[in-house]
Formats: sequence, structure tokens, C-alpha cells
Amino acid sequence: MTGPGQTRGAENAEPHEQNNPVPRVLIGLIAALVVWAVCYIYASSPNGAAALGDRRAPATLAAGAAPQQGVLDGRQIFTAACQACHQAAGQGLAGVFPPLAGSAWVAGAPDLLAKIVLHGMNGPIEVAGVTYSGAMPAFGGQFSDAELAAVLTFIRQEWGNRAPALDAAMVEAARKATAGRAEPWKGAEDLLKHGSPAAGGGPAS
Repeated sequence: MTGPGQTRGAENAEPHEQNNPVPRVLIGLIAALVVWAVCYIYASSPNGAAALGDRRAPATLAAGAAPQQGVLDGRQIFTAACQACHQAAGQGLAGVFPPLAGSAWVAGAPDLLAKIVLHGMNGPIEVAGVTYSGAMPAFGGQFSDAELAAVLTFIRQEWGNRAPALDAAMVEAARKATAGRAEPWKGAEDLLKHGSPAAGGGPAS
């Protein structure tokens, strides 16, 4: 309100919003994020293209996950029970423990090999022209037929050996055939009464 003789001054203009457009760079970034999100959702969808997922059948995946008995389990058993004497490369210890690589006993008759590990040996045996007299313990009471088949398959197919695999049924048959034996074999001569080391094939080449 103005008094007598006073004049009203100019009033301030009404406030108004200024025209500040959103930067084009920000708009482009938002658009790119939206496009990426749509593509990601599509790719993650179970109804998306099959090429974006694993197209292997469940049976194939299950088979791939199963361990290879003669290679995987056999190697583990060999490392734990046999490697100290026969060594990691299967060469044994000169004059004490015979080699497994290239051995006619390893590549030969599977039942004889099974009988050796079942009952052990305490006597002379000739391998690759060298006679060894070291004592080998019996493993029949320590491992199952399947475990012995796994380790025997491993040594028959490792270090250049190319002998057929053994299965648990072969070890079981050898165990039953010698069920009455309570002592180790007294060397190769004693063992050979039950067959020949080359009956199932000669030494690996």
C-alpha cells in the first residue's frame, strides 16, 4: 500500500522456469542402457535362442561327470599304495623292486596279476631279464575287487603299456580261486603253477 503522494514502483516479474533441455549425451546413454537391458533379458530367458545356452543333452553331461575308473581311481590307489616301491614312472628300484613299465607280468595274464596283488609275493621273480627278491605285501584285505581292478587297469595302460583293462569280476574270480591261500606267493615258480605271465599277451612294446 502506498501513502498519499507516493507512487507505486514497478513490480518484479513473476518467476518462470528457464528452458534447460536434457543434454543429448545423457539421452543417448539412457537409450543405450535400455537397449542393453532388453538384449540381456532376452539372452537370459529360457525361451531365448538355443545357441545362447548349453545344448548338450543331460545324458551327455552325466556321462562326462562320471570318473574313469581305470585312469582316475586307479591312479589314486597306485599313488597311495604302490608308488613308494614301483615309483611314479613305473620303473621300480634297481635290484629291489621290479619295474611295471614294459613288464610281461603286467601285460600278461590278468588272473596272475590279480593273484599277485591279492596275496603279495615273497620270493624271486624275473622281470625284463633281471631277478628281484623284494617282498610285496598282500592287498586283498585292503582293497575291494573294484578298487584292485582299477589300479591293475591303470598299470596295464600306463607308461607305454597297452594291455586290456581288468574288471571287478576278474579280480573276484581270482580271489575265489585262491580263497584258501593264507601266505604270499613264494616267488614266480610258486605263482606259475597257476598259469603263465604271457597267457594274456606279451610285454608291452
